[in-house]
Amino acid sequence: MEEQKTIFDYLGQVMITFGFSVAVMNVLCLLVGEEAREVSTIYSLGKEGLSVATMLQFLVVAVCITGLRVLFFTDRIIRQMSITVRTVCMLSAVVVVIVIFTVLFGWFPVDMWESWAAFFLTFGLCFAGSLTVMHLKEKAENRKMEEALRRIKGTKGRKACDRYQECEGKESL
Repeated sequence: MEEQKTIFDYLGQVMITFGFSVAVMNVLCLLVGEEAREVSTIYSLGKEGLSVATMLQFLVVAVCITGLRVLFFTDRIIRQMSITVRTVCMLSAVVVVIVIFTVLFGWFPVDMWESWAAFFLTFGLCFAGSLTVMHLKEKAENRKMEEALRRIKGTKGRKACDRYQECEGKESL
């Protein structure tokens, strides 16, 4: 059963997505900002970082991505879909959102294959990184659950054993 989420859970997810994207983009500003300054509005400040307008655009993208996550990964809206199909659909929708923002805000020239290659490389690396983090988080949560289950079994096992011994003691009287 899925736990009930509040608006704060969604806002937290938006902020995590936004923070991660801004961090990655600032690193890219340091690495390629000066060279990309002339062709991309994202790098309009060069190595100085991201403009307020760009960060607000990224915030809207983070809201869209979180909305897509809710759409594809909660059973309230889509009930019969495997996790693989949900992931593929969500990734496709995220790419569509980014393409729309790229065209609307001139993030990079849409007719330059190098820009698209860099985008897909960065997107792929970020996706792989987030998959790794999710996998590690799941492993840690599974370990905690297994440990809790062992403790519960140990407690119930001792109680059952204590009850058995009490019964045995009463019968021998």
